[in-house]
Amino acid sequence: MPNTIDDLHHAFELFGVCTACHRTELLDLDMLQDRFGPDYPITKIRNRVKCDRCGKRTRDIRIVYVGRCGVARGFHYRT
Repeated sequence: MPNTIDDLHHAFELFGVCTACHRTELLDLDMLQDRFGPDYPITKIRNRVKCDRCGKRTRDIRIVYVGRCGVARGFHYRT
């Protein structure tokens, strides 16, 4: 299982999920890596994700395996 932003960067997508208003948003891994560095732990991202719509922090993220070419969607980790 991936542990850092760099681990995700080549074959995964990261989504923030708001369980309060049911919004799901793809998070920008390039922006996160620029801001926090490649070794920043995914568990810390979970604590920072906040819904733009309702303002809640549900700490719910989804890691989606997309493969190296970006087309192998469907394998999910829930953290």
